[in-house]
Amino acid sequence: MKKILLLLALAFGMAVSANALTYEEAFDSIKAMPDMKGVDGTEVSGHNDFAAIGVTNGQMLVWSGERGSQTGVYGNAIYKLIGELPPSEMIQCKMTDSAIFAIFAKPVSKDSNRIIIFSDSAYAGFTGALIGYISNDALNALRTAILIPRHGGGTALYLNAMNF
Repeated sequence: MKKILLLLALAFGMAVSANALTYEEAFDSIKAMPDMKGVDGTEVSGHNDFAAIGVTNGQMLVWSGERGSQTGVYGNAIYKLIGELPPSEMIQCKMTDSAIFAIFAKPVSKDSNRIIIFSDSAYAGFTGALIGYISNDALNALRTAILIPRHGGGTALYLNAMNF
């Protein structure tokens, strides 16, 4: 009986994994939404927040719409995509009634991980996504980061700089 249950669980797990979106498919889904645009110099490098947390060879999209009444559509789309990615790959997530911030990552080599970050804030009128690569050390720092809602909308990420 245990073997049958184990086989059923394995088959169910494989079916769920086979139906999960890839990070590239999730990013392309966001890219296809109206009013989404790539950030100037979409390669994430140099002096910006994402490079500071260790993301390399990245691309970023942001919503360029200014119509606040549409923010629900974008937040719902991000929420749906989060549900279609493998939960075992979720590194961090913070959801409130008006904001979503989620980080997913999976290993692609010994010290490199594919990462996708989603952000949406109804109050700030912001939706965005980032896809790229991150080292194991930088990813481990994100695992212990603190996600805090910002006063004007959105989510702030604080890395734990001191460990005792």
